[in-house]
Amino acid sequence: MPRHNNFSNLEMRDMTVVYCQQNFNGRAAQREYCRRFPNRLQPGKRLFQNLFRNLGESGSFRPKRDNLGRPKMITPDQEDEILIRIADDPQTSSRRLAAATGINKTSILKTLHEEKYHPYHFTPVQNLLPVDLPSRYQFASDIRNKQNTDYTFVNRILFTDEATFTRRGIFNLRNKHCWEVQNPHVTRERHFQHEFKINVWCGIIGNHFLGPYELPGNLNGTSYLNFLENSFVDLLDALPLNLRQNMWFTRYILLNK
Repeated sequence: MPRHNNFSNLEMRDMTVVYCQQNFNGRAAQREYCRRFPNRLQPGKRLFQNLFRNLGESGSFRPKRDNLGRPKMITPDQEDEILIRIADDPQTSSRRLAAATGINKTSILKTLHEEKYHPYHFTPVQNLLPVDLPSRYQFASDIRNKQNTDYTFVNRILFTDEATFTRRGIFNLRNKHCWEVQNPHVTRERHFQHEFKINVWCGIIGNHFLGPYELPGNLNGTSYLNFLENSFVDLLDALPLNLRQNMWFTRYILLNK
């Protein structure tokens, strides 16, 4: 990877200008510099940050040789190796990186933080079968076409869903801590000999919210149909008449007027 000595002061000046124009983002500056000066030797994205830092600390593009401060924990080559490995496998861990490179976890995490990396968490989503895709695509196309014709169309759709609440509640072990000098071995009850659950239905249409409505404990097709034919009609009374006359009702992927 090219270093300071591989570039002239003019080139390093241009790198610093591009780095500032790209809001101090090393990757963006590297791409923009390559676009503007495709025939020049291309620097690594870390060099942009180093040049800007050197200007602030020493007034020179090149690092001061008499700097007696704390030495860097890792070399630029090691930083590049970390970034290359992360680009090849974004789902790896700092522990695996440390084992593969011989660089300690603290230095790895510091490098990633300086490069604006963040350990984003996965979001669980519902699995879709191949047979579902055509009907869902058709549904999305129909919604888009109707919305293009009438921009108020989506505001007249009643979106509904059900949820089950149990005695276990919602508890995120990753975000709950107990700070102590010694491990207190704290616990939280999760499984109970006597359980209970509540099924709740809610709906939303435009700026109107329907419910919540408690459904039977053992919900099945018959009890849900009874809800739609009786209690659901009563819940609709809370909506303005003109909205009820022109609303659409959604249930999973079905759209019926």
